[in-house]
Amino acid sequence: MVIATLFSVPASADLFSEMDFMVNEYNLNADSVPGPLKSLLGNEDILAAIDMNNGSTLALKIVTEDMFVTEFVAVDQDESDFTPSIIINTNEKSVRELLGSDDPVSDFLEAYDSGNIEIEAVSIVNKVTLSVGNVILKLSQLLGFV
Repeated sequence: MVIATLFSVPASADLFSEMDFMVNEYNLNADSVPGPLKSLLGNEDILAAIDMNNGSTLALKIVTEDMFVTEFVAVDQDESDFTPSIIINTNEKSVRELLGSDDPVSDFLEAYDSGNIEIEAVSIVNKVTLSVGNVILKLSQLLGFV
Protein backbone atom coordinates (compact mmCIF):
# COMPACT_ATOMS: atom_id res chain seq x y z
CA MET A 1 0.00 0.00 0.00
CA VAL A 2 2.81 2.43 0.87
CA ILE A 3 4.59 1.69 -2.41
CA ALA A 4 1.39 2.28 -4.38
CA THR A 5 0.94 5.60 -2.62
CA LEU A 6 4.48 6.67 -3.48
CA PHE A 7 3.90 5.93 -7.16
CA SER A 8 0.59 7.75 -7.19
CA VAL A 9 2.14 11.16 -6.44
CA PRO A 10 1.07 13.38 -9.33
CA ALA A 11 3.76 14.50 -11.75
CA SER A 12 2.85 18.11 -11.00
CA ALA A 13 3.77 17.64 -7.32
CA ASP A 14 7.06 16.06 -8.37
CA LEU A 15 7.83 18.89 -10.80
CA PHE A 16 6.89 21.51 -8.23
CA SER A 17 9.30 19.96 -5.70
CA GLU A 18 12.13 19.94 -8.24
CA MET A 19 11.47 23.55 -9.17
CA ASP A 20 11.18 24.61 -5.52
CA PHE A 21 14.64 23.17 -4.89
CA MET A 22 16.02 25.10 -7.87
CA VAL A 23 14.49 28.34 -6.60
CA ASN A 24 16.74 28.08 -3.56
CA GLU A 25 19.75 27.49 -5.82
CA TYR A 26 18.73 30.44 -8.00
CA ASN A 27 18.41 32.76 -4.99
CA LEU A 28 21.95 31.89 -3.93
CA ASN A 29 23.15 33.38 -7.25
CA ALA A 30 20.64 36.21 -7.74
CA ASP A 31 23.21 38.80 -6.67
CA SER A 32 25.20 38.11 -9.84
CA VAL A 33 22.38 39.30 -12.14
CA PRO A 34 23.42 42.54 -13.86
CA GLY A 35 21.93 45.72 -12.38
CA PRO A 36 20.00 46.78 -15.50
CA LEU A 37 18.18 43.44 -15.60
CA LYS A 38 17.37 43.73 -11.92
CA SER A 39 15.77 47.11 -12.44
CA LEU A 40 13.84 45.96 -15.53
CA LEU A 41 12.64 42.53 -14.45
CA GLY A 42 13.53 42.11 -10.81
CA ASN A 43 10.25 43.05 -9.12
CA GLU A 44 7.40 41.08 -10.62
CA ASP A 45 4.30 39.08 -9.76
CA ILE A 46 4.47 36.16 -12.17
CA LEU A 47 1.92 33.51 -13.06
CA ALA A 48 3.65 30.52 -14.66
CA ALA A 49 1.30 28.06 -16.36
CA ILE A 50 2.93 24.74 -17.18
CA ASP A 51 1.03 22.32 -19.42
CA MET A 52 1.72 18.92 -17.89
CA ASN A 53 2.18 15.74 -19.93
CA ASN A 54 -0.98 14.27 -18.37
CA GLY A 55 -3.17 17.11 -19.71
CA SER A 56 -3.41 19.09 -16.47
CA THR A 57 -1.89 22.51 -15.82
CA LEU A 58 0.47 23.35 -12.98
CA ALA A 59 0.02 27.03 -12.12
CA LEU A 60 2.64 28.80 -10.02
CA LYS A 61 2.69 32.17 -8.33
CA ILE A 62 6.23 33.54 -8.36
CA VAL A 63 7.02 36.87 -6.73
CA THR A 64 10.42 38.49 -7.23
CA GLU A 65 12.02 41.36 -5.36
CA ASP A 66 15.40 42.61 -6.61
CA MET A 67 15.62 39.37 -8.66
CA PHE A 68 15.23 37.19 -5.54
CA VAL A 69 12.26 34.84 -5.54
CA THR A 70 10.35 35.71 -2.37
CA GLU A 71 7.25 33.61 -3.01
CA PHE A 72 6.92 30.37 -4.96
CA VAL A 73 3.64 28.50 -4.54
CA ALA A 74 1.27 26.38 -6.59
CA VAL A 75 -2.05 28.17 -7.12
CA ASP A 76 -5.37 27.80 -8.83
CA GLN A 77 -4.80 29.45 -12.22
CA ASP A 78 -8.08 31.34 -11.85
CA GLU A 79 -7.26 32.59 -8.33
CA SER A 80 -9.05 35.92 -8.04
CA ASP A 81 -6.84 37.64 -5.45
CA PHE A 82 -3.64 37.36 -7.52
CA THR A 83 -3.05 39.78 -10.38
CA PRO A 84 0.18 38.92 -12.17
CA SER A 85 2.32 41.48 -13.94
CA ILE A 86 3.78 38.77 -16.20
CA ILE A 87 2.37 35.47 -17.43
CA ILE A 88 4.68 32.67 -18.54
CA ASN A 89 3.31 29.74 -20.54
CA THR A 90 5.35 26.62 -21.17
CA ASN A 91 5.17 22.84 -20.99
CA GLU A 92 6.48 20.12 -18.71
CA LYS A 93 9.06 18.90 -21.25
CA SER A 94 10.67 22.35 -21.53
CA VAL A 95 10.78 22.80 -17.75
CA ARG A 96 12.33 19.37 -17.20
CA GLU A 97 14.94 20.08 -19.88
CA LEU A 98 15.87 23.32 -18.12
CA LEU A 99 16.03 21.60 -14.73
CA GLY A 100 18.46 19.00 -16.10
CA SER A 101 20.49 21.41 -18.21
CA ASP A 102 24.21 22.01 -17.93
CA ASP A 103 23.66 25.40 -19.59
CA PRO A 104 20.21 26.61 -18.49
CA VAL A 105 20.67 30.16 -19.84
CA SER A 106 21.36 28.96 -23.39
CA ASP A 107 18.64 26.33 -23.18
CA PHE A 108 16.16 28.90 -21.86
CA LEU A 109 16.99 31.26 -24.73
CA GLU A 110 16.57 28.43 -27.23
CA ALA A 111 13.19 27.45 -25.74
CA TYR A 112 12.11 31.09 -25.70
CA ASP A 113 13.21 31.69 -29.29
CA SER A 114 11.43 28.53 -30.47
CA GLY A 115 8.18 29.47 -28.71
CA ASN A 116 8.27 26.67 -26.13
CA ILE A 117 8.37 29.38 -23.46
CA GLU A 118 6.11 32.38 -23.96
CA ILE A 119 6.26 35.48 -21.77
CA GLU A 120 3.34 37.89 -21.78
CA ALA A 121 3.26 41.24 -20.02
CA VAL A 122 -0.13 42.19 -18.57
CA SER A 123 0.01 45.99 -18.35
CA ILE A 124 1.24 48.60 -20.81
CA VAL A 125 4.16 49.48 -18.51
CA ASN A 126 5.15 45.82 -18.28
CA LYS A 127 4.84 45.42 -22.06
CA VAL A 128 7.32 48.27 -22.52
CA THR A 129 9.58 46.79 -19.83
CA LEU A 130 9.44 43.37 -21.48
CA SER A 131 10.19 44.89 -24.90
CA VAL A 132 13.22 46.70 -23.49
CA GLY A 133 14.28 43.48 -21.76
CA ASN A 134 14.02 41.58 -25.05
CA VAL A 135 16.22 44.16 -26.77
CA ILE A 136 18.82 43.92 -23.99
CA LEU A 137 18.65 40.12 -24.19
CA LYS A 138 19.17 40.11 -27.98
CA LEU A 139 22.07 42.57 -27.71
CA SER A 140 23.62 40.47 -24.96
CA GLN A 141 23.34 37.40 -27.20
CA LEU A 142 24.91 39.21 -30.17
CA LEU A 143 27.78 40.46 -28.03
CA GLY A 144 28.32 37.02 -26.49
CA PHE A 145 27.40 37.94 -22.91
CA VAL A 146 24.80 35.13 -22.73
